[in-house]
Amino acid sequence: MHESRLIRISTDTMIRAILLIVAALLLFKIKDILLLILVSIVIASFVEAGVRMFKSWGINRTLSVPIIFTVVIGLIATIFYTFVPIVVRELSGVLTSVLQYLPNSAPVNNASIESVSSFISSITHQTSLADILSNVKSSTSMLSAGATTFIGSTFGGLLDVVLVIVMSFYLSIQEKGIDNFLRILTPLKHEHYVVSLWNRTQHKIGLWFKGQLLLGLIVGAITIVVLALFGVQYSFLIGLVTGLAELIPFGVIFAAVPAILFAVIDGGFILALKVFIFYIVIQQIENYVLSPVVAHRTVGIPPLVVLLSFLIGITVAGIWGAIIAIPVAVFILEYISDVEKQKLVPITINNGQ
Repeated sequence: MHESRLIRISTDTMIRAILLIVAALLLFKIKDILLLILVSIVIASFVEAGVRMFKSWGINRTLSVPIIFTVVIGLIATIFYTFVPIVVRELSGVLTSVLQYLPNSAPVNNASIESVSSFISSITHQTSLADILSNVKSSTSMLSAGATTFIGSTFGGLLDVVLVIVMSFYLSIQEKGIDNFLRILTPLKHEHYVVSLWNRTQHKIGLWFKGQLLLGLIVGAITIVVLALFGVQYSFLIGLVTGLAELIPFGVIFAAVPAILFAVIDGGFILALKVFIFYIVIQQIENYVLSPVVAHRTVGIPPLVVLLSFLIGITVAGIWGAIIAIPVAVFILEYISDVEKQKLVPITINNGQ
């Protein structure tokens, strides 16, 4: 005989299940907004390090935050005005060489490259608004659909950038703005732990980023100078890529590939061999000279974590995902470390008895 079982589901359980489904759907709908909020929190955390530095100089938050944002935005504008034309000119030369081996139906063609180069040159050297608008119109019409889609999907929209700046400024200008915002999102009994966990993550990421940025600047500058002395074309672009590649593990090795390739094209096997030897030397200098000097003031993050989090972030959410990937990964690692420590506490006590 079969036993009959009666399963009863209370009204409270059904309501909770429905609310959980609705909340999941709502989060999915606003995932882009949540991503921008998370990016703003990360940026505000970096600004907080600058605020503490200004505070040690006797400058309060109300004055230091606008100074930091003004300096950073001005620095970005200066870099754009000064170096972007060089990068675009060298990149257009690189793409022109590569496009010779691509089919004519490729989404980016020589016309679009020349249009972008003309546009960048105009906005960095012309002061007439009419001339700039004219170049914008001609560049937009000449860009292919594939290139436009790529640019839009990679860098998002101007509105997203403005929202991120406004939100990060708002979080930074308030005393403990990030802590208060996290308390709003966190249940009362977990507020203290979540804020403490994020503060530890923020400190660790700040130290790591300072170290990697310093290494990138040194390695990038050395690469530009040495490749220029060797007579390698696009030395500035290659040096810039090498410096940026320093942010990810073994990035210098990957950056050596295009450098050697263009050395072969420009000067043959002898020049390529010189470039190859240079990258071996700079890698050894980084490993045994630069990194130990920088590492004693910074906190190390496992290279595999950096690489995987960066790849996952940029795959899932593009440039915004790349920005938040490492902070989120370190946050998760800190949480896992706390969980493991709690598991070990009873064992330690029992062993001590």
